[in-house]
Amino acid sequence: MRNHRVFKFRAGNANDLDALFESYVWFAGLSALNDPYEGFVALSNENIDDDFREKYLAAVYSKEPKKEITPEKEASKVRKECQGDSFSEYVDSKTAQIITSYYDEHKNDFKIFSLSLAKEQHEFPAPLNNMLMWSHYANGFKGFCIEFDFKKLKESIEANIECELGTSQVKYATDGKLPVVNMKTFMQSTIDDSKDSSFEIIEAFTKKEQSWGYENEVRFLSTTAGKHKYSADTINAIYVSENAPNWLKQSLMTFAVANSDLKLFLVKLHRSEYKFGFERINA
Repeated sequence: MRNHRVFKFRAGNANDLDALFESYVWFAGLSALNDPYEGFVALSNENIDDDFREKYLAAVYSKEPKKEITPEKEASKVRKECQGDSFSEYVDSKTAQIITSYYDEHKNDFKIFSLSLAKEQHEFPAPLNNMLMWSHYANGFKGFCIEFDFKKLKESIEANIECELGTSQVKYATDGKLPVVNMKTFMQSTIDDSKDSSFEIIEAFTKKEQSWGYENEVRFLSTTAGKHKYSADTINAIYVSENAPNWLKQSLMTFAVANSDLKLFLVKLHRSEYKFGFERINA
């Protein structure tokens, strides 16, 4: 990722200020996020023939082999006992149940912290200059926005939790289709004892419908929920709305004074155009 500038919009409540002054971010489960389709997928059984199903079934049986029959012979026996399409229906229905359980386990395991990635290279890029972001995530343009250095923030959090974070930029579907988890990938992963299916599932966690594209979202993925500490020097700047209450502006000024390298900007409404102005207030 070439552009390391990322933004987190805040409403400006007590929790937001506590997180800022105590230098932590909050990782939440998928169910706590605001997209109603968060974590939804479609399951596909395309491009699978019965020979492949039999090979997969043998791999499943090999996990708990029986003394009286080999996994390969057991899979072949099941296929012969099934007639017509019933073998594919049997294997696919059982596999769908396993994948659903496996997918739900991944959904519960991964926690997310979301940011918005700068779209352009100029000083005040989208999504920072996007009115919807300020409206939806900064209390109707009465809150503030924190600019982080993505690389420094990732390294700082990792140093505190002593393990590596996953990262993924959200992809936006232009075809109206849900992300797909392929049954064949899961079957092949079982045969090979690989993690390919896990990677496909993680990728499904980072796809959204195109109307969310204005967020230009990038995600940190952790296996731990709740507070993750970081170093304050990962913050490049803070932007506060001119409509924010005075107590919030004063709190952010106090934080900026305590962190002398940090830039503090007032975000102002233009008086003749639909756009924002940015005024440095702690130079």
